[in-house]
Amino acid sequence: LMQKLTHDLRSTILPSYEDVLTQLLLLLPRPLSPTSLTALLATFSVLFKYLLVASGDTSLLTKTWSCIKKALTACNPEVQRVMAEAWGSLLRRVKPSSRGFIIDCMVADLEGVEDACAWAIIFSCKVGFPVSADEER
Repeated sequence: LMQKLTHDLRSTILPSYEDVLTQLLLLLPRPLSPTSLTALLATFSVLFKYLLVASGDTSLLTKTWSCIKKALTACNPEVQRVMAEAWGSLLRRVKPSSRGFIIDCMVADLEGVEDACAWAIIFSCKVGFPVSADEER
């Protein structure tokens, strides 16, 4: 539902994006059930895909990374890793020029999020390979 709603209301939600992002990021450091964490990460992925990638606005990308970095420093390593996967998915989807810009922002200040940045970059490069020769056929 969030995916369709976000896509249909993109121009309506975009002015409130930073407020929505801030409220969602406040949930990350809290103890969440696996189901709740999965739903939260799916929400981030939808926001990133339909608002950030679609807008291509580098200042919005920079603000988003800054907010995420601040939130991640208060999170345990497992939450940092799964959030890094959502961010890595964004890296995979943005235009190459924006991708380089975002990575430059990430590596400019790694303190407290070194592993999360590494996970995001690794996840953005992740390619599915067949497990066996039978799957190739």
